[in-house]
Amino acid sequence: MGKRGPKSKFTDVVCPNKACKDHGVTGHGNIIGNGTYKARNTIVRRYICRSCKKAFCDSTNTFYYNLRKDEATIDLALSTSIKGMSNEATADVFKIQPATIKRWLALAAKQCDKVNATLMKNLNLSKIEMDEMWVIIKKSSSKDGSIRR
Repeated sequence: MGKRGPKSKFTDVVCPNKACKDHGVTGHGNIIGNGTYKARNTIVRRYICRSCKKAFCDSTNTFYYNLRKDEATIDLALSTSIKGMSNEATADVFKIQPATIKRWLALAAKQCDKVNATLMKNLNLSKIEMDEMWVIIKKSSSKDGSIRR
């Protein structure tokens, strides 16, 4: 049985429905809780937008939406695959199918494209300026080696 008392306010949650009039607006009071469910050994909260009547969860519109493995396993499998381990070897280590690794890589690439499209739009830079920007990034990251081109 649920906890009694006043319902919690979800002021930091936004409606992911792009057709909704309150899409991306926080603190409007249009998001209410719609219970929880257990997935991947974690509790996932569900929400409803009062404006458009659409239900969604914490992972809606993220890379992890509708994936059956836990996030740590997916991240580790993708990082081993990116570091050079073959898809078959990665699948063997994590006891999953190689096709699953390929699907995860495709989803990750799609998410990267979305992030790049969002962050890199409306930049009025020439090719020379872009090259200079990469040199600056490479120099600033050479200490820890985290960004490579």
